[in-house]
Amino acid sequence: MNDVIFNRGEGGLGRALAGEDHVSGLIFYLASADIPTSFETDKIKLIYSLAEAEALGIILDESARLDHIHYQIETAFMANPKLVLYVAIYPDTAGVVDLTKIVEVQRFAEGKIRQIGVCNDFIQFAIGDIATLQANADILEAEHKPLSVIYSAKTGTMTTSTLPDLRAQDAKNVSMVIATDGAGKGSALAVSSSTKPSIIGMTIGAISVAKVNENIGWVGRFNVTKNVINEFDVPALMTGELYKNLAPSLVDALNTKGYIFLIKHVGTAGTYFNDTHTAKVVSSDYAFIENNRTIDKSVRGVRSFLLPSLNAPLYVNGDGTLTEDTIAGFRNDALRALEQMERDGEISGKDVIINPAQNVLTSSKIELTVQIVPVGVARKIVVNIGFVVKLS
Repeated sequence: MNDVIFNRGEGGLGRALAGEDHVSGLIFYLASADIPTSFETDKIKLIYSLAEAEALGIILDESARLDHIHYQIETAFMANPKLVLYVAIYPDTAGVVDLTKIVEVQRFAEGKIRQIGVCNDFIQFAIGDIATLQANADILEAEHKPLSVIYSAKTGTMTTSTLPDLRAQDAKNVSMVIATDGAGKGSALAVSSSTKPSIIGMTIGAISVAKVNENIGWVGRFNVTKNVINEFDVPALMTGELYKNLAPSLVDALNTKGYIFLIKHVGTAGTYFNDTHTAKVVSSDYAFIENNRTIDKSVRGVRSFLLPSLNAPLYVNGDGTLTEDTIAGFRNDALRALEQMERDGEISGKDVIINPAQNVLTSSKIELTVQIVPVGVARKIVVNIGFVVKLS
């Protein structure tokens, strides 16, 4: 029937969420001639919507690689319309990009960024990239500006069988996505530009909207096809294969190697992340993104509450032990940072232990032990089912 139709936009006002867990970054690389004028001198911009990115010159049909940037920002805001996003565009030189720029971007953001995507989809992936990114994440952690780094890069002639094992790396803050769209805008962009766009924008958006303890592979919450254009309904890999054509053994191998990609689940509609791997041995406490986000938030919070006590007096009893009031003051400050996280369901429990016998008069140092019980993730649900002659 003839009518006047309205499509109601979302995210144009850029109203911020509470806290800063959603503050994110995306780093891109372009040939100097393709860099929008607004990014030529000031390489980093803070935006609150796709419209703001377009106003800065990130518009379609200017160049193939700029179209990729537009797509990543668009899908990031699809996942989280209230995203706060620092966008940086740096030049590449003869196919070489500077992966150390995460430090510059985080410093520009004054340490506010919690997760940052480094989009290198036009340059061949090298396993050394992971170590470079981690080394710079270590620099930021030492500056009290920790973050999770999500990386994507061109896989070239690599296949699902030849991709290197990320779990063999020592990079707790770095994760790598190798998924792409197989039938929607991303697929069309791959054809027009001859380069497959990763899902790094969608990944950053999903992480930003999740609580720090939540795995973005949670089927009940993170169906990535819930967007206005039904993007990602056909998941694929940047190696060229469609997910539906992969043998289960190959899927298991990719998962074991620690890559993040999109999958389908039999019995429910939609498309979902497989997991939240980091480039770290799976037995590590920091083998998954939610582990790192939880501990990073705890560290930031505890430091914030303890910082006013830096250089404060430490009172001791006649025998040199810390007074009860001194212990209580430091303990309560540290606990305050964790109490809200516990109320929000981001941790399961917490405690702070202070040894009263430590020699603070000689060392001018007080040591606290903060214990955190994390929230688990149901990576496997095992059901024992069968027939019985009677119920037990």
